[in-house]
Amino acid sequence: MAVTVNKLYSNSGSLYQMKLIAGHKGLNNLVEWVHIVEDQEVSSFLHGHELIFTAGYMNQSEEWLLEFTRQIHGMQASAFIVNIGPYIKQIPKEVLDFCDEVALPLFTIPWRTRMVDLTRDFCTRIMHNENVENSIATTVKNLLFKTGDPEQQIQQMERYGYMRDSFFCFVEISLQSVQKEYAYENMERLKSYVERVARISQRLFISFGFQNNLMVLLSEHDFSKIEHFAQELLTSLEKEKERFKVQMGVSPLLQGYENLDGCFEKAQGASEIAKKKEQSICYYEQLDIHKVLLAVKERKVLKEFYEQALGKLQRYDEENNTEYRKFLACYLEHNGSQQQVSDELFIHRNTVNNQVKKIEKITGLNLQNSKERLQASLCFYIQDLL
Repeated sequence: MAVTVNKLYSNSGSLYQMKLIAGHKGLNNLVEWVHIVEDQEVSSFLHGHELIFTAGYMNQSEEWLLEFTRQIHGMQASAFIVNIGPYIKQIPKEVLDFCDEVALPLFTIPWRTRMVDLTRDFCTRIMHNENVENSIATTVKNLLFKTGDPEQQIQQMERYGYMRDSFFCFVEISLQSVQKEYAYENMERLKSYVERVARISQRLFISFGFQNNLMVLLSEHDFSKIEHFAQELLTSLEKEKERFKVQMGVSPLLQGYENLDGCFEKAQGASEIAKKKEQSICYYEQLDIHKVLLAVKERKVLKEFYEQALGKLQRYDEENNTEYRKFLACYLEHNGSQQQVSDELFIHRNTVNNQVKKIEKITGLNLQNSKERLQASLCFYIQDLL
């Protein structure tokens, strides 16, 4: 959890006589903590997303501040505050230009402003914000899983702007790490990306972990903004493709807290389809037959249906290293047209006919019968859920 540079600045800037002199485009950078740093060597111990203070005690040359600024930017600092005084009397133009170029907000404070007061204030605000967000996340989970008094929980949500007539959308994000030992670290990185994108594009959002996935709740009445959030997040995560990849399932927008669990389940269902089909994102509203199948709570029923129709064919393929199911999928996709299957698979029409007869013998299905052909077609949709 974090706050933006702009929020800290707008709440405390005038109190501490902070002046923003460069890097205006980075005001939406997230701040997770603050540090006073005077030695360039210390900057290598930063985690990233910190707000950095310095008085320049080690400033011994004209190039020192520019090199210092480059180093903290390389460590993904969120913003930079310089205490103007005996060690740094003014900010060189090269530093201003660099901060503008990389969108690193650069502030100055007068020497009489004590950095210890400013750091204590900012740390308190960051911790308060984290407590609020954790409280909201807990309340959302209590509403979802029917724990406690729902009316009191809704009133608490309303105090933070999530009104009872709001529209809600859940996004479930699953993460696959390239190296399993970095799974926790990658999940934390993912949370930072989600927060960064959401704070720019969304007015209200909250995120929490659930069954090794990240759930993001958005309060928004315009679904195009939900789509924008999802696409912006995917674009931002492109730089992490060597470390991990994600699949997202997006629920429809539904109004009111009575539909919150419906949003939650639909996001989970869409995420499940995204993973099975290896898609980056799946919108529940764009699903077709899968919508009906996802509504079947007893997966055992779907498994039995699949086993009855195509179970024997699957085992035959596995035991004999054949691809009859792949052929059948093509045959059903072309609605039983021998010519179209022949053209797509580059085989003779007689071969198509022989393959169909072999499948009918193994499965006991009559693929000339529309009802039994539909049964086989449904199995390929069910397979995405098993």
